[in-house]
Amino acid sequence: MAETRNSFCRICINQCALKVDVEDGRVVKVKGDPENPLFQGYSCIKGRSQPEYLYHPDRLLHSLKRMPNGRFEKISIETAMDEIANKLRDIRDDSGSDTIASYAGTMLWGSFSTSMPALNSLMDAIGSSRRFDTDTLDKGGKLVAAGLHGEWMAPACGFDNPDVILFIGINPVTTFTGIPAGNPGKWLKQQKQNGTKLVVIDPRRTKVAKRADLHLRTRPGCDIDILACFIRTILAEKLFDKDFVDANVAGIDTLTKRVAPFDPATVANTSGLTEEHLVHAARMLAGHKRGYIMAGTGPHMAAQGTLTEYLILALQSLCGYWLRAGDRVMAAPTLMSSKKYKAQARSAEKEWCWGNPMGVNGHRKTRAGLPITALPDEMLLRNKNRIRAMICVGGNPVTAIPDYKRTISALDSLDLYVQVDPWMSQSSNLADYIIAPTMPLEVAATTRALDFLTSWTGYGLGASYAQYTPAIVCPPPESELIDDWKFLDGLTMRIDQRVERKQLSTEDMLETVNTGSRIDFSSIRSASKGDFYPDSNALVEEKDPTCTARLDVANLDMMHDLEIHSLNGPNGEDSDSDYPLRLLCRRDMHVYNSSCNIDATHRGKPYNPAYMNPGEMERRHFLTGDQVTIRSAHGSVVALVEPDPGVPSGYVSIAFAYGSDKESGEDVERTGTNPNALINCDSVFDRYTGQPRMSNIPVDVSN
Repeated sequence: MAETRNSFCRICINQCALKVDVEDGRVVKVKGDPENPLFQGYSCIKGRSQPEYLYHPDRLLHSLKRMPNGRFEKISIETAMDEIANKLRDIRDDSGSDTIASYAGTMLWGSFSTSMPALNSLMDAIGSSRRFDTDTLDKGGKLVAAGLHGEWMAPACGFDNPDVILFIGINPVTTFTGIPAGNPGKWLKQQKQNGTKLVVIDPRRTKVAKRADLHLRTRPGCDIDILACFIRTILAEKLFDKDFVDANVAGIDTLTKRVAPFDPATVANTSGLTEEHLVHAARMLAGHKRGYIMAGTGPHMAAQGTLTEYLILALQSLCGYWLRAGDRVMAAPTLMSSKKYKAQARSAEKEWCWGNPMGVNGHRKTRAGLPITALPDEMLLRNKNRIRAMICVGGNPVTAIPDYKRTISALDSLDLYVQVDPWMSQSSNLADYIIAPTMPLEVAATTRALDFLTSWTGYGLGASYAQYTPAIVCPPPESELIDDWKFLDGLTMRIDQRVERKQLSTEDMLETVNTGSRIDFSSIRSASKGDFYPDSNALVEEKDPTCTARLDVANLDMMHDLEIHSLNGPNGEDSDSDYPLRLLCRRDMHVYNSSCNIDATHRGKPYNPAYMNPGEMERRHFLTGDQVTIRSAHGSVVALVEPDPGVPSGYVSIAFAYGSDKESGEDVERTGTNPNALINCDSVFDRYTGQPRMSNIPVDVSN
């Protein structure tokens, strides 16, 4: 007889509450929890397919070591940790600590609150600063822009009863960002019923664009022009929040000068929009005191994320979309310590980068971290400073980092490559050691990561909430698996031999990382399911009488970039008759980057189609399912073409993180297409984060 247990999903950042049916020690069914007050039964296909992940025939149940003949053989966890730790010490002693790197991928999110502290402790023990993650391939410009603009010491109005929302290049009902954790479609529907106005800037007619009060279907690459036009209109018509700006914002005169070239007529011509729609959208934003703006991967993958995010912050500050003294913070953290909120600014940072130049383009470390596109170059250096070893947890760098051929060469050059992975991924195939980890329902966890995310506008929770889950089932019989963090901690103990300590349990680790949380961890653990934990004392305090800090809307670097943009147009707007189309990025619901693409989730479509407008397909004599070749100036890939009326003519839209490392298209129906072969990391990129142009790429498509 099946027993039903409460848990939550750890595949993506939504962390949906689940009901898990267990029979004879095996998970037999997973569904959303209708009793959960936040999710109310919502879950997606990825979360409901967890039994298929746990018992999939391709899942790795033992760790593996590459032998001299190139084949993998089973190795015990303890032996693997001994050998890896010895090799790491040897490399450190021979070449220095910074020749060892770590890579934290997006699937580390499932064990974020335990694995990230453990990974940082390991790198501290090694003494290495070479810590890479995927922020600089996603939306790293948000972090850099926040440093240049300065931060408000209270949250944005955000999800708390917004009067207006602006989405730019994001589809929240698919990505679960831009809308609070919960049921994204239901939340958006409720807000619109309450009178919230929704503006969407996107060249595609996405699911969220179909719900918009105003869909600005722009040409790709024009987000900066449109935002500057909004700012210009609001300043010219004096629609900004004068009291807030006078008291808390600096740089209005300079900003006014720099946005002057972006008048509605000029931007309408550039973007393909109408003057009326541009002005109407600006007035909608300025006509409401409560709202928020969220940009997705679209602007960032067009290689202009930092300036886009800076203009978004400037626009939010002009409109006064920040909580004020006396306002209550609805999403005060539950599993983190209480915060003090004040209605005042924290000054902008003077520098946006530091450290030594990296890679062929001289990128540096920023608030978003080390530029991940420089990682392969740092491995391929021909000197003593090259990265010789890397530990990868929760990632798949071959599919994630653009120009996979370069990444493969770089990984092959390593003296030691350790991959923590439940699957034999493209990256695992190149590893010296593959450590087989437990999967979400086999390990205890909390939703602490949601509290962490809520610090940023457009992420995390809309109300104070928490959930704990124990391990629901044990790992499969005769397997030898290890929690991510335990493997990392085991290496740390072997490398830092000065301290002897007992191996903690995951429950012990959770108690440690949640020490000092607003709600005691024992209370969360004793609850049978997720619940709200409101904090009536989470109020924004008055501004300190001595505070002189202001939010800067005229940072010198940003204003210089905006001036160059006004003269030269969007970054990468090169035209080439050989490549008359533009490739646009997109997301798929049934996968999480390169993970979860199994029969139970893809439902017969394991590949990522190249979507085109039906009219475009007809003009090119393409039929649904035809195999086509997509070419850029950097490379070519094979894909299967399908119609999508939401894609404008002149474009092709495809999801990333699919495909194999093979150049031919012989397995495209099984593995999909790896479009990062089309990307040149060294030509068009965001100069702050190093993020290359991964969308709006000039291409051609042919039979």
